[in-house]
Amino acid sequence: MSRKNVWIVVLLMIGISGLFALEGFIKPRANAQAVRYEAEQNDPLTHDIRQSIPYSNKYMGNAANFANLNASLPFRSIGRTFQMYPDRLTAEILYQARAGELAPDKLNALFMYNSTANFALIDNLEELIFTFEDQSFTIRRDEVETWYREVGSVALLRDIDLWRTHVQSRIADEDQVTDFVTSVVRPSSQKKDRSSI
Repeated sequence: MSRKNVWIVVLLMIGISGLFALEGFIKPRANAQAVRYEAEQNDPLTHDIRQSIPYSNKYMGNAANFANLNASLPFRSIGRTFQMYPDRLTAEILYQARAGELAPDKLNALFMYNSTANFALIDNLEELIFTFEDQSFTIRRDEVETWYREVGSVALLRDIDLWRTHVQSRIADEDQVTDFVTSVVRPSSQKKDRSSI
């Protein structure tokens, strides 16, 4: 066999080995990491708030920013739309799920984590309404500020270390989450007809 043919065979073997390594090891590992990362971002205990910080804004009326912020937070797998009430500095998230069908611990974590993120990252948002197909819940900034009083202001929670200490670590404590929900979350007395929205 000529030297040229030997080099062709060697290069062919290297190419085939590389293809097997890429398809059999590298791609499946990268896909598994992507799936794991997505699962981590959908859980408040492992969510990386840094991916949400770019959506911080002074004004709640920026609809695209509000939508992207909430798409970056945990529980994003639940379908949702939203309604803005800029004259009241209120935003409403309309979930395509029934609150009664969600595990209570998950629902409570959603209230605590996602409302805190919305108030921390949107400066003039004063009220947030979580509307499910069967119930609505209202959370007000002043009550969230009171609950996080040791921080001084929820806007300071944009700091990653403060977020981990005062929000994420508390999510792991069921008593803290329960205290947040009983102190801050107000079930609405009357459920809106969603067909009109």
